[in-house]
Amino acid sequence: MVDFIIGRGRRGVKAGAGIGFDPSNDYNELKSYPVFLEYPMRNLFRVRLVVFWVSLLALLAGLYPGCARNPVTGKRQIALVSEQQEIEMGREAHPQVLQQYGRLENPQVQTYVSDVGQRLAGSSHRPELEWHFTVVDVPVVNAFALPGGYIYITREIMAYMNNEAELAGVLGHEIGHVTARHSVEQISKAQLLSLGLGVGSVLSPTFGQLSGLAESGLGLLFLKYGRDDERQSDELGVEYMLAEGYDPREFVHFFEVFEQLQEESGQVLPNWLSTHPSPPDRISRTSEQVKQLMASRPATDLRVARQPYLQRLEGVVYGENPREGFTEDGWFLHPDLRFRIRFPNGWKVQNTRSAVVAMEPNGAAGIQLTLASEQKSPEEYASLLANQPGIRLLNGNRTTINGNPSYVGVFEIANQNTQQTIGVLAAFVSYRGNLYQIAGMTSPGRFRSAQGSFEASITTFGELNDSRALSVQPDRIRVVEARQGQTLRELAERAQNSRIKLEDLAQLNRLEPNEPLPAGGGVKLIEAGRRY
Repeated sequence: MVDFIIGRGRRGVKAGAGIGFDPSNDYNELKSYPVFLEYPMRNLFRVRLVVFWVSLLALLAGLYPGCARNPVTGKRQIALVSEQQEIEMGREAHPQVLQQYGRLENPQVQTYVSDVGQRLAGSSHRPELEWHFTVVDVPVVNAFALPGGYIYITREIMAYMNNEAELAGVLGHEIGHVTARHSVEQISKAQLLSLGLGVGSVLSPTFGQLSGLAESGLGLLFLKYGRDDERQSDELGVEYMLAEGYDPREFVHFFEVFEQLQEESGQVLPNWLSTHPSPPDRISRTSEQVKQLMASRPATDLRVARQPYLQRLEGVVYGENPREGFTEDGWFLHPDLRFRIRFPNGWKVQNTRSAVVAMEPNGAAGIQLTLASEQKSPEEYASLLANQPGIRLLNGNRTTINGNPSYVGVFEIANQNTQQTIGVLAAFVSYRGNLYQIAGMTSPGRFRSAQGSFEASITTFGELNDSRALSVQPDRIRVVEARQGQTLRELAERAQNSRIKLEDLAQLNRLEPNEPLPAGGGVKLIEAGRRY
């Protein structure tokens, strides 16, 4: 389940995404079409559907109770997904989440977050679960949970935290969604509303290959929680962190950060505000709960752990990482993979972990670049795709694109559920040991007019040899100790990073720019990386 999210889009390309549009965008007419290859989490979606129908048929036969006792409340609730099935969903989805968003390559941070999470989970209502805590390498402020004990936070949300207690509060909130089985409840409700589908269409292999978010396995990640679920997870987060000796007042302070952060459009995932319906009284309600829980115990022994937390942030990338791709003068440049490609003028480009997508302003056509999921020759890969159900190769030929062995073909893809088709001009390019697939897509009626734009873009794919682009580096978090009486404004001026505003630094540290600081206090600054 997606929880906290606000921020920037993820940059990078990774194998296995197949040809299809990135589901985080509104593709208008295109969003109902199938993709060439399986979108990540297709198997999870299929498992969910099979689980639903097996459970439903068993329920009708009187073999399955259709309800279970909630681990938190002890009350009976409708649950068409058993605990084992819930765990299997999370287990199958986990590697696909990492493929989509990427794991932060920082063992120290990963171990630290996991240790805090495991302690909290041990004090939860479901300590017997095999819990997993992962920091994903995404420059958006977010935390989310999958069924069965899989918890994720982004590196960017960590930048906005100021101590370990705040980290514990966010992790505790996500643990609460799992212990109260909120995702299972949402899945069960969604399944009950899907009774009119019919078994034949549900189990159709092509059903799991649709590119629309709601129709793909990734939709499980985007189920929204209700306000009652949010209130309960807030309460459970406070309960769990207090049980482990953390000061729950810090969790309330972190809520205030979300009140200040503004939603940004065009992100890889929905933001915190859109996926978490915020109760109007969230801060006051949680503050009152904290006050009541702390009335019978001293606050002096509660853990905040500011300095240990800040030490873990040293050197962590902040914001977008240009090493994983950036746009400059109409070109998309990828330093790590050493390629470049030019998309049509005026098209919106979004770079995610699994794909680079360019969309026409009206959403009627798009181009997606990904790494192929199998290492084959361009012609072999095209043949593999053409043999998939619902995909027809109309014509194609071997060629070279900027000296790289390639195959370019025109495909037609049929959606067996809607009886619609999509026209695709696809190129498969062998470059530097990888096989890239570049697919221009639109409806059949628009294909002829869009084909020229597709071809013009595809034929620009080639080697990136600009030394300035190849040497770019990301911004990173640096933690400095303030001298007595220094201000954030003074420290920011010394950092000399024109890419981050003083007010953004103030928000990261929750300090006033001209506020005199105590000696030795840790302050987060952003060290400028090397840009193009």
